Amino acid sequence: MVNKCYSCDFHRQECTFTLSAGVTTTTSTSSTPTSTADLQSRKRKLDDALSEDTDSIKRQSIVAPTGSKLDISLSRAQSQSMLSGYMCQLTQHIGLTTDLEPTLLDFLPLDQNDEAVVATAKVRKYSDDGTFMRMMPPAPMAVPSVSSLDAVESLVAPYGSTLVEKYFTHVHPTFPILVEDAFRQSYRARKGITPLLLSSVYVLALKFLDVGSGTQTVRRPDVGRLESTALKLLTESLPHSNMSTIQAGLLLMQNSSLNTAALNAQLVSAGFELGLHQDCSNWRMETWEKGLRKRLAWALYMQDKWCSLVHGRPSHIFASNWTVKDLVEQDFLDSAQSDSHQDDSPVGHGPLLFCHMVALTTILSDILDRFYTLQAIEDFRAAGNNCIRMILDKAKPAQIRLKEWFAMLPAELKMEPSCELLDTTTEENWGNGALHLAYFATEITLHRCIVRSLNADTADSYLSHICRSAAKTRLISAMDFINRLRPAHLRSFWPAASRTNFALIGSFGILLRITAPTKEEAEFYRLRLCEYRWTLSVSCKNAEFLAFALESLDNATTLGKHVPEKPGIDELMANSAKSATHRLSRVPNSSILLGSASTMDAEPMMDSARGGTSSVISGLASPATSASSEELEDSIPPL
Repeated sequence: MVNKCYSCDFHRQECTFTLSAGVTTTTSTSSTPTSTADLQSRKRKLDDALSEDTDSIKRQSIVAPTGSKLDISLSRAQSQSMLSGYMCQLTQHIGLTTDLEPTLLDFLPLDQNDEAVVATAKVRKYSDDGTFMRMMPPAPMAVPSVSSLDAVESLVAPYGSTLVEKYFTHVHPTFPILVEDAFRQSYRARKGITPLLLSSVYVLALKFLDVGSGTQTVRRPDVGRLESTALKLLTESLPHSNMSTIQAGLLLMQNSSLNTAALNAQLVSAGFELGLHQDCSNWRMETWEKGLRKRLAWALYMQDKWCSLVHGRPSHIFASNWTVKDLVEQDFLDSAQSDSHQDDSPVGHGPLLFCHMVALTTILSDILDRFYTLQAIEDFRAAGNNCIRMILDKAKPAQIRLKEWFAMLPAELKMEPSCELLDTTTEENWGNGALHLAYFATEITLHRCIVRSLNADTADSYLSHICRSAAKTRLISAMDFINRLRPAHLRSFWPAASRTNFALIGSFGILLRITAPTKEEAEFYRLRLCEYRWTLSVSCKNAEFLAFALESLDNATTLGKHVPEKPGIDELMANSAKSATHRLSRVPNSSILLGSASTMDAEPMMDSARGGTSSVISGLASPATSASSEELEDSIPPL
């Protein structure tokens, strides 16, 4: 039995379940067996004590308004003592289509904790709308042993405590999926923390560890064994997932070498088992638990969507089965150390970045659904010559959302506009690079579909010019952004998808090069790609994962040698003039056809007719895509 279990509802669940399962416990030092009547008597006394203390805590929580100092202090006290009882508790969400009829659960007699015993398990009702979680009996292998923790510790000794500090300094602020106070306390006590979660923290923190001057006497952590151990522990834990499993899995997936589509699918399924896809706002649980569930849910959502982009696989999370509410400041109150917050102060830079990354990911999800599902591809193919018009109509709302997202970025999340000002960049701002890179990757994902749909035989030449001009500006802005990253940015924490996002910039440049209508335009992109390759090669010393983007660009360049040589601009113009004369002889009023395009504004067309260099189609203008060269500098995102 857990000592002082009455201090936490979750410990109480564990104790009452253990007693109801028939485990014989006694506080007596005598070896005389305890009778059944004695056991029942002690159980009644313990339940009374537990009920009295729990009611006292609940009364204090009711008196204090949500978010008050008392509520926060109680929440932190609970979070520090709940890790072994809650994070490692095996639970299972009861769905509506299983063999167990959910309506039967509405008639269960519930105790003061909204729980009831069903067969060998315990069922807890979280809300009045039929949301249940089944408390599964603890599995023998699910309890971490001291030797397992020691085995993990031995792989990184003597840097264990240093790695924990590195993790909470560099990773946790922008990826707050742990309860810092609870983790630190459990780490110091070597109790209530799983070897899986500890090894996952170590894996991510190793990047930031400086082992010294390189002398051979310094023992270096065994990175390979640590990663393989963590992955093995995760594989063993997934069939019986708990909150700690989700946390560890999300952390390991931020390691590029472990970020696989198969593991992502398993992790999302584990999240469904725990009901993370549901809105818990009105569930009967503590404030800290709601905040933790929401942070884990949105971290899982981001992992699934970016993994879908990186691996080119279907997403496993759909809007029709996702009701998690947007994150608010209160959801982060227990994520950081209690002494790191001042009274009435904001939650900080990290949670702000996390929330904007979530918002950007929802836009990415919309783009993937609109343009990259098999159904969308079939619809575009069926549209025939109207494919580009259809794509531009679908692109307009997505691009508007991207513009609004960028416009709403607070000052602390923006990249500094000049090299001089970069000297004043703080350690917190160094992590902004991953957010802006994700923004460029999202824009590129949208424009790749548009550029691919441009067919010289079917697309209008003016429309193609407009779309390619917008794509060109987007590519130049992304490459300029990478050029301005300093070593401090590159050494910060980058999510696993970042290495592919760097590669996508090169892939986009390759696409524009091989689809260029003229030899001169293809040469322009070749030179820019050479510059980008040089930037990646120089940056690799501060960010080893950039070697992936460098290799990807080299492979694409090799494949590009098979693309036929483009005609020169003079030859293209001559052929275009002949083709235009032929078309005009057949359709005398063809010059008015462009004006009927539903995706284009009349004003940009007028500007182009007057000799401007318009690159704007309604809905395709971005912060780095302007209507004219004079407006270009004003519209480029500050870097």
